[in-house]
Amino acid sequence: MKVKKVLVLLLIPVFCDMLVACCDCGEPQLFRYTNKVLELEHLDNRGQSAVVVAGEPALKEAYGIRLTVKGETTAFKTPSFSFFINRSYAFSCGCDPAIQYLPKDSITAIYVITVNDFDAQHPAGTDISAYFRLYTWNNFTSIDDYLQKDAKIFSYDEPKQIILNALLMQPPASSGVYRFKIVMDLSDGRRFDKETSTIELL
Repeated sequence: MKVKKVLVLLLIPVFCDMLVACCDCGEPQLFRYTNKVLELEHLDNRGQSAVVVAGEPALKEAYGIRLTVKGETTAFKTPSFSFFINRSYAFSCGCDPAIQYLPKDSITAIYVITVNDFDAQHPAGTDISAYFRLYTWNNFTSIDDYLQKDAKIFSYDEPKQIILNALLMQPPASSGVYRFKIVMDLSDGRRFDKETSTIELL
């Protein structure tokens, strides 16, 4: 019984220190990441949520393209975590993440180009970006509106990647085999230019 009392007395200062720490968020450690690779996948959006399809046809009224932009840290060091130093972040006190990765560059433009004749107004090689909407955070938004948002900030344990589901709002005039090209401009002058594989839209 005495041992338990001694342990309780020893732990009281520790818990008090934790409670105080919750009201004193430290400055986060800041690092940088750069957008490195663009990957494309076909989406079938006929169900409750969009799913990736490969080598299978999709309904033209429920088609989409998943854009995954993978980032890479530019100045990385292994953060040193300490139970006492980072305790304020461990108790959900409303603090910002202790480790944050800020963008070194950002996406400034996204274009969707049809490789095949799409409809009477959009022959092969024309921009059909206006026919797509980005579905992010349970909301539909135009590509232009999305580009007005602040660039993504990641915490230490998050994958450094941006996933955008571009869903086709205006299907092509007829069923057939289609391919699309995504052109993405970055703030540092680089450009991603990549085509999807072919897909049959029914």
